[in-house]
Amino acid sequence: MAPGVDGLPAAEREVDVSGPVAEFVRATSPSFRNQLRLGLRVFEWLPFPWRFSRLSPEQAEEYLRKLEGSRLSLHHDLLLMAKILATLGYAVTAPVQARIGFEVRCGLADGTLPEPAGGLGDTEPRGEGEECDVLVIGSGAGGAVAAAELAEAGLDVLVLEAGRHYDRDSYPSDHLEAIAELYRDAGLTIAAGKPPIPVPVAKVVGGTTVINSGTCFRAPREVLERWRREHGVEWALELAADYAEAEHTLRVTPLDPERMGRNGQLAMEGAAALGASGGPIARNAGSCVQCSSCPFGCEIDAKRGMHVSYLPRAVAAGARLRAGVEARRLLVEDGRAVGVAARAAPNRRPGRDYTVRARRAVVVAGGAFGTPELLQRSGLGGGAVGRNLHIHPACWVGARYAEEVRGWDGVMQSYYVDQWEPQGLLLEATFTPLAFGGAWLLGAGVDHQRAMLDFGHVGSIGVHLCDRSAGRVGLGPEGGIRASYKLTRDDADRLAFGIARAAEVHFAAGATEVYPNIPRVGTLKPGDLATFEATRFKPGELRLEAFHPMGTARIGAEDEGACAADGSLYGTEALYVADASLFPTSVGVNPMMTVIAFAKQIARGIAESA
Repeated sequence: MAPGVDGLPAAEREVDVSGPVAEFVRATSPSFRNQLRLGLRVFEWLPFPWRFSRLSPEQAEEYLRKLEGSRLSLHHDLLLMAKILATLGYAVTAPVQARIGFEVRCGLADGTLPEPAGGLGDTEPRGEGEECDVLVIGSGAGGAVAAAELAEAGLDVLVLEAGRHYDRDSYPSDHLEAIAELYRDAGLTIAAGKPPIPVPVAKVVGGTTVINSGTCFRAPREVLERWRREHGVEWALELAADYAEAEHTLRVTPLDPERMGRNGQLAMEGAAALGASGGPIARNAGSCVQCSSCPFGCEIDAKRGMHVSYLPRAVAAGARLRAGVEARRLLVEDGRAVGVAARAAPNRRPGRDYTVRARRAVVVAGGAFGTPELLQRSGLGGGAVGRNLHIHPACWVGARYAEEVRGWDGVMQSYYVDQWEPQGLLLEATFTPLAFGGAWLLGAGVDHQRAMLDFGHVGSIGVHLCDRSAGRVGLGPEGGIRASYKLTRDDADRLAFGIARAAEVHFAAGATEVYPNIPRVGTLKPGDLATFEATRFKPGELRLEAFHPMGTARIGAEDEGACAADGSLYGTEALYVADASLFPTSVGVNPMMTVIAFAKQIARGIAESA
């Protein structure tokens, strides 16, 4: 896959790739590993009667080119699988990054470090369990904020987090190790379907706020109006004060266009040339002007994730946090939630049973995957739990520029274009690290390596859809989850329209060619857009990712939703949900700020009734 060309080292001969990737794969889920084994067997034997691993370098190169040019979706899926694994292991090595000129670094405008966050106290679970007034399960945007609100209201709060605690002093320096440590299923939670869509979410103290881009939007007013009108969220239009408080706490600041980086500036220039509306993205990172480590944890914790904002605030108010504790089953007595049976395995030690009893309430805030997983494992919530999964399917649209872009200089996600919001589309200038973005580059073998060498001339825009399509989350046979998602033809059409608009922005900014990430298209030149837009693509032809799962315990009437408007789960007293699972529909923008606003509403209601 990486034979070495023009100063790039050869995989295996000069840099070890298979060893680190094999170690990384151990952190994925059993179901993913089973699928991967099958895929690798097919990849190995597809050149039958020969095996791929026994082809000469020249034969392997020719075989990879045939897969790249094939009309069969299976061939493209297998090639993408191989490129993702190979690029993950190859692109994180120092010799590769040095040859390309890629570097990961973070910095504030004045060159200083952010002030240290408040402490989290003793996060070690001890003994066989604990008691509290309110138990909060999950420490992301929902759980951390709920814990702070409840603790500041005078309640005895205990927060459980299945992941471990990391900060700027302890994030793994090896990027493969960081992905394995900070993400659920090593970032390879997959929503099965056509196409299968990776939906990476975190498993760490602070939740996905530790590894997201830090982008902060308020929910569009029309979405909130719909939630109030059609789904009974009476307070949906009363969130302004909650948004404002969160923006103050998280130091949300719009980026300076002069310092956002060339990738964002090109998107801004292209949008301006088209007369398309947009603006610099606001982020929870204060005066941060250099940011390319977000997916691995902010190197200096300039990004105000929950582990350096609301969780220290909760602990300062008396809350306790326990890391490395996985909730396994909710405890219910006489129809009332009274705690959780958990498994404590801190610091990689063998796990032990751990029970928490809650006197007043239990709040589940494990995210749109973890919350339905726990509720279903506990036999609670009925058929609505796990349904209505929305994910904001997104696609990477890259482009080559004659000028040097160096998208890793500046801020990773920097400029948005909302001109096509009526079509449910949000475009965001987003430059992903080489380990992730490299797999989307065209070509295989030598061709792919030459594309990697040109990475400094690539600009990228993410096309992000407010989806009407839906999926579901259920329990898998090996104890984890099984997520599925059916992308409709209508949503596929809207995504293709969004890809065309992103290409238009790129061309208006001076791009010489665009990579729409659809195998049968390959590359677009400036005169190709009309033909592209006249072509209809099947959902399975799109290459998508998603980062915002939501809706799997949605608020609604009892015959359609899982939760009432106060976050309480139908059918069980004193049990609440406080995360993106509550959203009745897709929110259409990065959801973190709306999760925070919802968690504040739910927590205030619990405190008032406690």
